[in-house]
Amino acid sequence: MTNRMRALVAALTVSASALLSAGAHADPVSGAAYVALGDSGAATTGAANLDLTAPLQCARSTANAPKLVAQRLGLTLDDRTCSSAKIPHLTQQQGPGVAPQLDALGPATQLVTLHIGANDADMTQYILGRCHLGGCGTDHGWDEKIDAIAPSYAAALDDITRRAPNAVIVVDGWPTYLTDHSCPAMAGLRDTDAANIQSKFERLNAVVAGEAAAHGAIFVDTVAASREFGMCADPSVRWFDPILADRTLLPYHPTLAGQRGVADLIVTAIESNNALAR
Repeated sequence: MTNRMRALVAALTVSASALLSAGAHADPVSGAAYVALGDSGAATTGAANLDLTAPLQCARSTANAPKLVAQRLGLTLDDRTCSSAKIPHLTQQQGPGVAPQLDALGPATQLVTLHIGANDADMTQYILGRCHLGGCGTDHGWDEKIDAIAPSYAAALDDITRRAPNAVIVVDGWPTYLTDHSCPAMAGLRDTDAANIQSKFERLNAVVAGEAAAHGAIFVDTVAASREFGMCADPSVRWFDPILADRTLLPYHPTLAGQRGVADLIVTAIESNNALAR
């Protein structure tokens, strides 16, 4: 092969790689119009509508709230949400093929949605490891664990603003999982523990809402709108699957109805604040 031919092959290889990368994600220099960041609360509907084009560990849905928001607003979406993500994964690789989520941001980004923090506060470990195994009991440092996410959450919001200076940032909180009463679908969870679990999610909401307000983000309170659609609601309308998860196979995770409900609230918040016209 001549030197000229070798140079041509090398150039074509580089060009092909660039095209494949562009197809996978938005240009990291400019950023997608809409970038969705977060954990399973934003990413998944469990076994339902699984997006097989996304990294499998993310369990990302084809019908999650970010995709529904993008459709409603007519925005090109780069969905970086991933199950089990923690705040450090916004800037660090979560696993093979799962790049730092903030890599998707850039000056062309108009909208960022963020739903993250529950894994940092060890919500699953406390709920499934304590409350469902003999009762929540005393606090065991749970409140402190929730409160402790505030500094890293604040730093993440600052980093998003730095990387996407023209974007509106929308933070959606955790909806109603439980009320003061449990139900058979919660497999023996006591009423007092149901109320305790919900109080912890509302404490988490308070921490995140405070940081959102302090950093110029829009906080979307999803608790009131979902009060009648918790895990003890009729399966056809509930926003989250209970312990006996028959919709998603993932307890304490959003159903298709839940993702639709959150998407509606996000779009309403954006439109009522005229956010994208700023």
